[in-house]
This record gives sequence, structure tokens and C-alpha cells, in this order.
Amino acid sequence: MTVDLGNCVSAVLVGGASSRMGSDKALIDLEGVALGRRVAEALGANDGRTVLACGGSAEVAHSLGLEHLPDEVAGSGPLLAVATVLRAFPGSDAIVAACDFAGLDRATVLLFEQWFSDEPHDVVVASTERRQPLLARWRQSALPIIDQVVSAGERSMHGALAQLRVAELRVDAAVMANLNTPQDLERWRRSRTQR
Repeated sequence: MTVDLGNCVSAVLVGGASSRMGSDKALIDLEGVALGRRVAEALGANDGRTVLACGGSAEVAHSLGLEHLPDEVAGSGPLLAVATVLRAFPGSDAIVAACDFAGLDRATVLLFEQWFSDEPHDVVVASTERRQPLLARWRQSALPIIDQVVSAGERSMHGALAQLRVAELRVDAAVMANLNTPQDLERWRRSRTQR
């Protein structure tokens, strides 16, 4: 695996159970493209960037045209998946996105790629009316803190954020529309045909 210019790798989280959807969300067909692949393309998979599929199975990752990075602990959730990516690329930041963001686009991800601040921070989190930690740019400085909170029993992203130095990047709420249920999927498809 290679690391991109700007010392930043990107990963699509594909390890969730998709229990509310009833089928693997990463593989749902949206206008001829699997949902996980759409997110990978927003992360720059078509622009020569390193984009991995973190979690899930190697078969799913390869069907999305991505290299697979298995979870350190299978089925352990997105917070530990972030730790997996950071640990696999110790010299890099990691832009991580959930596989169910149907509206995520390249322009939004570029904001994270180009992010710069003199203020110290461990993570840059997407923000709409609230923080959206399933789209974020994580720095290596976050890893020991994630490890610490996980060892104390914390598994939620929001719980970890409470211990981290967080910068927020305001994004359009439409790009954060995630598909968790068949009803979400149907609403999204209807919205596309009404354009």
C-alpha cells in the first residue's frame, strides 16, 4: 500500500453489520455504482489517492475495487476502525468516511484534504447542526487517546471526541445524508428522480 501526497490516506468503513438495512450497505446499487464505491470515489479513488476499505471482508473490499484493511478486532465499531487505519499508516493522517454517505462528494472531501490550522487538534470533524464523526480527518496524535479511552471501555465516537482536541469543518447537510434503512434508501432514490 502506498501513502498519498500530503501524508494522508483515506478509508471507507465497510465493517458494519447493516442490520437495519437488511443487506450490506456498501454493496447497495445506487445508479449503477455500489454505495461503498461512491464513497471511495468521493475520497479520491479515481484521482490516484490511496483509499482502503476498512473492516468487513476482503471479498467486499475487492468488489468495490479497493484494497482491504481488516479490523484489528472484527466487528468492534468505527472508533476502533479509525485506530486500525492510523496504526497501519503511522506517518499519515487518515480521512475516514462511513460507507453509507450517499451524498458525499469529492468537493467536500477536498476540504478535509486541504485543511490546515495553526491551532492544535487531533481530529477535524464534519459538522452540520451537530458533529458528524463518521466523516473526519484524524491525526496520529489521536491514536494514543483513542487507545486510552477504548481501554477504559469507551466505544462511541462521541465519547472519544470528548477527550480529543476537535476542530469542526462545516459541511452541507445534504452530503451527510446516510442510508441506514430501506426507507432511507427509498427516500434518497425518490429525491434523485425528482431533480
